[in-house]
Amino acid sequence: MKSRRANMPEEGNQQGPNYAAVAWKGLFIFLRMLHSLYDCIIDFFFGLYYNDTTRKHISNVDHPFLLESASSIARKIRNGDLKSVDVINACIARIAQVNGVINAVVDERFKDAIEEAKEADRMIESGEWSKERLEKERPFHGVPISTKESTGIKGMRWTYGLMLRKNERAPADAEVILKMRRAGAIPFVLTNIPELNMWYETRCNVYGQTSNPYDTNRTVGGSSGGESSLITACGSPLGIGTDVGGSVRMPAYFCGIFGHKPSSGMISLQGLTRKLEENTGPSMVVPGPLCRYAEDLLPTMKVLMRDSKVKLDLETKVDVKNLRIFYIEDDCGDLKVSPLSSDQKEALKKSVKYMEELTGRTPKKLELPNWKYGYKLWRHMITEEPERLPYELTNRNGTVTWWWEVLRFFTGTSPYTLPSILRLIDMQMPQANPQWVKDTIKSLLDDIKREIGEDGILLYPSHPIPAFYHCSAHLRPWNFSYTAIINALKLPATQVPMGLNSKGLPLGVQVIGNMYCDRMTIAVAQELEKAFGGWVPPFKTS
Repeated sequence: MKSRRANMPEEGNQQGPNYAAVAWKGLFIFLRMLHSLYDCIIDFFFGLYYNDTTRKHISNVDHPFLLESASSIARKIRNGDLKSVDVINACIARIAQVNGVINAVVDERFKDAIEEAKEADRMIESGEWSKERLEKERPFHGVPISTKESTGIKGMRWTYGLMLRKNERAPADAEVILKMRRAGAIPFVLTNIPELNMWYETRCNVYGQTSNPYDTNRTVGGSSGGESSLITACGSPLGIGTDVGGSVRMPAYFCGIFGHKPSSGMISLQGLTRKLEENTGPSMVVPGPLCRYAEDLLPTMKVLMRDSKVKLDLETKVDVKNLRIFYIEDDCGDLKVSPLSSDQKEALKKSVKYMEELTGRTPKKLELPNWKYGYKLWRHMITEEPERLPYELTNRNGTVTWWWEVLRFFTGTSPYTLPSILRLIDMQMPQANPQWVKDTIKSLLDDIKREIGEDGILLYPSHPIPAFYHCSAHLRPWNFSYTAIINALKLPATQVPMGLNSKGLPLGVQVIGNMYCDRMTIAVAQELEKAFGGWVPPFKTS
């Protein structure tokens, strides 16, 4: 008979509790609770200032077709059920209704757009183009589109939100605009941006602040904030934004619409802000579509990818049921970032559960230790972009000094916004070791390639909290790391609206794929739209 002692570990080999690990976990939880309290205090005091007496509302649309997708409008124009000129005029009238409330549109070319719409209608009436040819070569024939002010449209304002450029006009169309024109689209307005696109709220000294149609006391995000606000208010059916740290996905999230950040390096950057020459190199910047309906994402990507040096398969249909599903619940340990709100947790949980039911596979929760370094990685990567903020702020006529601009700001004489000045200060802080950044990004990409592969997608929150009060981002400046890490990794990601919370604010989730798996993230976005309804109008509809 074996003694009981024989089955027991020897005293010298006994493993006691790891007190250091337990203590650290307890401290982490405590600090997380403090951060949640901090967020509650911010919302409480800003809520005292921004209340129902300061909130404005937008009206319902007068033309039902303004509620439709760009693809649907294009089909009706091709079929003769709608006139392009009527769509343009309806959008112009809608902007007159809402822009005084949301301040999204900053320049227009209405007269030229109407003439181009008349020509689009003439092409239909003459029969010189068949419906089939139009659908193939000009899928957005006669459809009005918008874009952010930093995207060049010949003869239109091109200030980048910088006071020193307030009289500048674009010398030519950006390459993405030329491609959309060739696809039949009619650019008709420019929308508001933050200064030099370098903040995640849309406010600048040239045009002022843009407001959220769901609650005008709250942010639209940035930097494609004017785009998202206008599109969700039905002033434009489709827009082209740019994304360097979440500048497509964050505004799309805050405004309850779809936004796609393509894989990096595929689409020309010519004519976007300072990028005057053909360049799709190592930049984190990438243009991408913003729209109310997921069905517009793929056709727009096909147009933007025309003549690309990268061959991206956008034609093969994705069987979503065969995909493997992964998810990450939060930022994985960055104490600078707000904890994930209960609303956002529930939105992620719903998307994960639905995909589990659809695929018949249990989604896997990923634990990536380096994920928490998202902001740190992005912060270094932005220094590798060719533009230098102190130089760009002077409109490339010298450089600015951070301490001098701080003094000027507090005396009310600085031409720059507070986010730009804070960024100048941040640039003086110690930077991450470049080799560490390179190794960490490689490690993360290796982990994602190994786990997700070519047949998996990753579900991840679009932001830790719903749309917050104007200006409160200054007190939580690191929250954009939820989108910025995807830019640092240069992967494709699609923001998907997931309904509204109890306060009527949009919720959302990012669908992330491996490099060049854009069609998979878009396919999942379409599936989630079918399941959860997608865009919800920020006004009452009949």
